[in-house]
Amino acid sequence: MRVRNSMVLAGVALLAFSGSAQAQCSTSTADACRKTKDMFNFFTPQISTALAGGSTTLGQGGVLGGLGHFAVAVRATAVNGTIPQVDNVAFSTTGERPAAYRGEDQFVPMLTVDGSIGLFKGLPLGVTNVGGIDALITATYLPDPGTDNSGDAQITLPGGSTKFGYGLRVGLLQESIVVPGVSFSFIKRDLPEISISGRSDVSAGGGNAPGDFAINNLALKTSSWRISASKGFGPLGLQAGFGGDKYDNSAGVRVRVEAPAPVGTQTASTTVENSMNRTNMYVGASLGFIIGKLVAEYGRVSGGSLPAAINTFGSDADAARSYFSVGIRFGR
Repeated sequence: MRVRNSMVLAGVALLAFSGSAQAQCSTSTADACRKTKDMFNFFTPQISTALAGGSTTLGQGGVLGGLGHFAVAVRATAVNGTIPQVDNVAFSTTGERPAAYRGEDQFVPMLTVDGSIGLFKGLPLGVTNVGGIDALITATYLPDPGTDNSGDAQITLPGGSTKFGYGLRVGLLQESIVVPGVSFSFIKRDLPEISISGRSDVSAGGGNAPGDFAINNLALKTSSWRISASKGFGPLGLQAGFGGDKYDNSAGVRVRVEAPAPVGTQTASTTVENSMNRTNMYVGASLGFIIGKLVAEYGRVSGGSLPAAINTFGSDADAARSYFSVGIRFGR
């Protein structure tokens, strides 16, 4: 497990040179820049999908029903992802050189706590209400991992382990005996900022060189809209929804390539960012018990585009990906 973790950390650590960085790279650092850029574009959408998930409040499609009503859901989401294996990475010192990285299929996890508070019940319309409003609050938690035991990478959380988000849900139909709950919602979820540093100690020669890298204040932000529906049948509930996600990522990055003489040590650094839009659809089911509901969801994201890569990682960066969420929801 320690070896796998170090590979993941090194993969994340090689994440962030976009097009703006490429202009600052000399011949001896061009390959390090390009590999980092391609890795960034490949891996960050998987993390973003795990962060965004499916429903804005697990197991709920409509609004809560006004003041005095609330819900809290603890959710674990896992994306069916691909983790590049990047141990013993060497950088070419003679320009960009395509590489085929081995990709290992692995779940990319995320833990969030979602809360909703009823603000307005809505206006009566027959057997339902329309126009109800809920406030949405979310928190994402990452434990501080400290220094990886293998010595490959060190991760710190300069902004703390928890990041809060917010949103709003508007009821299109209030759930009743004969009518499902239907709503439109918008929510922003962010990942706590991460700083990562590491080193590759390969032997110099044959146009390859060792080096080190650092990503400072990697910020990953998502914004999502959903049209969701849910209906209860006694203790059993069914949910479904669709919408769109926007991923925004940025970081300050430094790379150093220790090329042999006469080139010598070369460095490059920049502030970088990228973004991606994806379509998101999900279905779910819940089972009620005395103090809450046990909920499971299955979803899939697709679409969007990223800059063309010259390095490969076992699958396409913009490939459609499935995710699973399970959790417990409490409320009244």
